[in-house]
Amino acid sequence: MKSKFLAALSMLAFSIAGVSQEMDLNLTNTQWQEDLEFLKKRVESTVPFYKNEKKEAFLKSYKGLISSSNNLDGMQVAIGIQRLLNTLNDEGCNLPFFQTRLNMQVLPLKTYWFDDGLYILDASSTYGAFIGEKIVKINGVKVEDVFHRFIPHLNADNDYYRKYLFQAYGLMPSLLKSTGLSADLDKINLEFASGKKTTVKSEAISEYAKLRRGLPNDGVFDMTNSDHQNENYWSEFVPNSKTLFVQIQKVVNHENGDSFSKFVDKIETLISGGKVNRLIIDLRYGGGGNGFKLKSLTDLLRDSESINKKGNLFVLTSSATRGTLVELASILSLNTKAIVVGQPTAEGANTVGDTKYITLPNSGLRVSLTLTLWSTSWNQDTDTFLKPDLNVAYSYEDKANNRDPWINVVMNYNQQSLPKPISGALFEQLRGTYKVNGRRINLEYNNGKLSLTMSRKMKSFFEIQTELYFHSEGVLSTDIDDVFLHYSTNPSNGAFPNTLKWKGLSLIID
Repeated sequence: MKSKFLAALSMLAFSIAGVSQEMDLNLTNTQWQEDLEFLKKRVESTVPFYKNEKKEAFLKSYKGLISSSNNLDGMQVAIGIQRLLNTLNDEGCNLPFFQTRLNMQVLPLKTYWFDDGLYILDASSTYGAFIGEKIVKINGVKVEDVFHRFIPHLNADNDYYRKYLFQAYGLMPSLLKSTGLSADLDKINLEFASGKKTTVKSEAISEYAKLRRGLPNDGVFDMTNSDHQNENYWSEFVPNSKTLFVQIQKVVNHENGDSFSKFVDKIETLISGGKVNRLIIDLRYGGGGNGFKLKSLTDLLRDSESINKKGNLFVLTSSATRGTLVELASILSLNTKAIVVGQPTAEGANTVGDTKYITLPNSGLRVSLTLTLWSTSWNQDTDTFLKPDLNVAYSYEDKANNRDPWINVVMNYNQQSLPKPISGALFEQLRGTYKVNGRRINLEYNNGKLSLTMSRKMKSFFEIQTELYFHSEGVLSTDIDDVFLHYSTNPSNGAFPNTLKWKGLSLIID
């Protein structure tokens, strides 16, 4: 797989290559301090969550970098900027290390952190013999310890995405040196589980970008060997079935071919024509795009009687699922009976945002800042990832044997038990309009069943439509994992809702 974050950063690098070749990082201390002050002002005016603890942590780190910048070389200041932005705990706020301006190098190895360790999946011809080796030490230090030392360089919302970033950043000699794990800027020593050892010379990022991980069904459909490289979205039928496999890597219209809207229309035609009775939506390999384009797809799946059933709609996620694809996974989990299969995502329901790039005036360094957050949950929800309904373990043995355990889980899914319906009397007593956090929610009929619904606001993706079931006395369950509606009863007023238990939160119902 060509890393999507690397692809984006490579585009950034090429976009500024024309100016960066003529510049260096040998600035005066005054120039660096001007750049840092410029960055601070942009963070204060741009980043929506710059407040409270994050503001305090940022300012503390900022003052430290300002006071020490006179004793640092240009590369050290650049890395210090990344550490500074890391105090914001947001993947969107970072200094891309792959920009041409920094001229960093990386080992010509493509790795992947499986459940059983960090393995080499592709390599330049010089190091091809090491494909399939498990890296256990980097410069004599255990991989897990190196990862923890690297955390200040890995700007992410959670450790799942930090490990994803580490697959590339952990093989950059400049960053290893900045953590005190290397004295060299052009090579790294590796030790493998097999007992072998080697020294690998770093190369230009352009060489690294040629390598592929070849993860399951990434831009290809293994069951039919169909090639969909460089397509933002595509679909294929599982052979001899009515199961449609849909992969979305980016919600951006194709330059050539169907627009995303037309793509959704074709899926609708297949469903309405009875050609599809099960849908697998693969969101494992990307992010980005326009979240407003999602509504035609999410409404289609929500309203489809044949697809919106438990066991007929699956969403695949990984630690690389981010951006607009996290929004899509979240919206489907709140509005359909979709079963999310895979790994925790790179971002949470309330941490996806639009970003903008700024250029520091003296150094020319490009910095990404989060501009707008697009929430798909309540304000109190601080989870930094979406948790799958069904977890998937992915080992190197799976990769070596060309197995896709995500697909295996879907194909072998059997619903264990049906939820209990709500009695007619309770049904009638609970019906009505209420408020949670100032938002209007409805307990209403929906196709003859009691549902909890909430419409989205303007410029928001947060909406709910989920069926309610009898869980226990005073508690109703929903189709949303770990979400329950609690109600009280008394002789005079009957039953009335009092609390919405939302993934560990207790939200009062008025």
